[in-house]
Amino acid sequence: MCNLSDLVEERGIQKGIQRGVAEGIEKGKRDMVSGLLRLGTVNEEDIRKVAGITREELEEIKRSIAV
Repeated sequence: MCNLSDLVEERGIQKGIQRGVAEGIEKGKRDMVSGLLRLGTVNEEDIRKVAGITREELEEIKRSIAV
């Protein structure tokens, strides 16, 4: 039978996995937006809508890549 420390450890592992997946998805989204901005053929409003990000988030990404 599982003891309390095993349960706590398993929950911690699951939280870590969930956090890693969420961070990976966010990085992928930022990379996609950065690539589209660099390409320069898609307007910013369309990029924002497709990526599901706010204007502020788009501006932050733009600052990070110095477009």
